[in-house]
Amino acid sequence: MNNRRKIASLSRPHFTLLFLILCLLAYPMISQGVDMFGWFKKQDVFLCSEVNGVVTENGKPVANIEITRSLMYIDAKDHIDVAITDDTGHFHFPQKSIRSSIPSKPFSEDRVSQQITINREGTLIPLWIATHVGITEIPEFTKKLAFLNCELSNKRVSFQFKNSNPNNREYQASSVCRWDEDYLPFLLYDGDNQYIVENGDFNTLTDRFTGKEVKL
Repeated sequence: MNNRRKIASLSRPHFTLLFLILCLLAYPMISQGVDMFGWFKKQDVFLCSEVNGVVTENGKPVANIEITRSLMYIDAKDHIDVAITDDTGHFHFPQKSIRSSIPSKPFSEDRVSQQITINREGTLIPLWIATHVGITEIPEFTKKLAFLNCELSNKRVSFQFKNSNPNNREYQASSVCRWDEDYLPFLLYDGDNQYIVENGDFNTLTDRFTGKEVKL
C-alpha cells in the first residue's frame, strides 16, 4: 500500500508539469482563435489559372507538340496535365484546384510550384516557371497565363511583373514567351551563360559574372 502511495506521489509532479506544458502550447492558438479540431478541415487550394498559348518556331506554328503542366503544392504531390498543340500551335489547360487540410494547420506556408514546359529531345523549354504564393487566385498570374506567346527560338528570360499590393515585391517568372505589357526582363540565359538585361532592354546586356557588356 505504501509503495502505491509513493508511486502516485511521484507521478503527480510529472503529470502537473506535462499539463502546464500543454497549456502553454495551446494558449497562443486559443487566444488567436485557432480551432485545434479545425486543423483537419480541408480547404480549396488554388493551383493554377486557366492557360492559353501558341507555340511558334521562327514565326511558324508548331503543331502536335506535347506541353506539360506540373503543379506542386507543399504536400509534394505533383499534379501533371498534358496538352497537344493543334494545327495553329494553340494549346490550353483548364484552371486547377485541389482540396487539402494543410492550410488549416497553423504556421503553414502555402505556395505552389508552377511549371509549363516542352521536352524537346531531352531539353526542357520553359514556357512558364513561377511560384504561386497563397491558396487563392492571383489576378496578375491569371492575366499572364491568359495568353502565352511562345516563340521557341527565344532565349529564356527571368522577368518581373506587377504586384498590385504596394507593400510586396514584384512577382517573378521565367519563360521563353514574351508579353507586350507588364513585362520587365532582368536576366537572360544562353546555355551556361547568364546576362543582366539592363532596364529591360535586350540590346543592353551585361555578363552576370564578368560585368562586361555583350552583344548577342
